[in-house]
Amino acid sequence: MLDKRKLQYRLSRMRQAKMWQLVVVLFFAVLVTATLLRLNNLGMVERRQAVIVADEKGDHQQVRTALIELQRYVSHHMNTSLANGVYLATAYERDRDAALAAAADTGNPNSSAYQQASIECRARWQGGVESFRNDYVQCVIEKVGTLSSAENSAASINLPKADSYRYDYASPRWTPDLAGIMVVFCVIISLIILTRITTMIVLRAFLKHRFKAI
Repeated sequence: MLDKRKLQYRLSRMRQAKMWQLVVVLFFAVLVTATLLRLNNLGMVERRQAVIVADEKGDHQQVRTALIELQRYVSHHMNTSLANGVYLATAYERDRDAALAAAADTGNPNSSAYQQASIECRARWQGGVESFRNDYVQCVIEKVGTLSSAENSAASINLPKADSYRYDYASPRWTPDLAGIMVVFCVIISLIILTRITTMIVLRAFLKHRFKAI
């Protein structure tokens, strides 16, 4: 009988703990955590945009500084993944156009072919800065291939590689910032709730089966 009373006492104490209070705490903790994670992501977006703006200005030093700031922020904050990274689209197009202009120079043996291909393709394609579509470039390469005897027109144009203008930094799964601390807090509260529910179920089952005859 003593064992039964002890078990019933523990069960009643757990009931007095008011589970709903823990659930309410967890609810608000999740809201705060979601807000902090969102702020982390917005901080990444702001710094990524700073890189794009610096690239559009053509200021190499400013681009370098913005990239360093972006890397530091992403590496020290969770939920700051760059997805597909950040592209220096303006720098790429500037170098691409310079390569095409050099290929169309009068000193180039295939300059007439390049110039004709450039005129025809420019009327068809305007290029895509954000999406990095190189429709215009590919069109020029294909046209030159049909207008000249060069075996490798792409190599003769010496186009820059788009991947060289793409930067991506890894975001940690967890960081000891405010968002990370709140994530840990939510996990702890969730474990406490789960543990109490499990313990109550076990104690109920134990009382029911062991003292069934009493």
